[in-house]
Amino acid sequence: MSLDELLITLSDAPDESALVFATAQGDIGAGYHVTELRLAEVTGIDCGGVVSHWGEATLQLLDGGGRAHIQVGKFRSIAQRSIAKVAGLGSAPLRVEFAHGNAGLGLYGIGEVVMAAARSTVTLAPDRALCKPAVRALGPAGALCCVEEELSAACGC
Repeated sequence: MSLDELLITLSDAPDESALVFATAQGDIGAGYHVTELRLAEVTGIDCGGVVSHWGEATLQLLDGGGRAHIQVGKFRSIAQRSIAKVAGLGSAPLRVEFAHGNAGLGLYGIGEVVMAAARSTVTLAPDRALCKPAVRALGPAGALCCVEEELSAACGC
């Protein structure tokens, strides 16, 4: 999901509703802070020897200890201002950097967004490594190529 897509998903949420990010370990703390939105242009070479270029957007969150979560309207404002200043930020795949208690940083993808009148919850799913050649050859099931011997032929690893 991109930042643009997240904003579209949240477009029906009331401005004053709380925006809560949640992992399997629980909700982000009230009073959390959007520390950074960034766009990286990446060049990589995969295990099959293919060079590719792509953009990655990252939303970094600082876990909070305050009284209230950021309101959807405030998050929209932060995101829209950032998109206006950083070309490509809104359309690149979005990942979230976050750690409960700010103990290290984990990378997460955006899962389900659940909206209610007073609260919109964005679930975060841990990122995982993927074998790109196997995914290209076999689809999502190919991500496990290096685990199963017969699939490893897809990438030559």
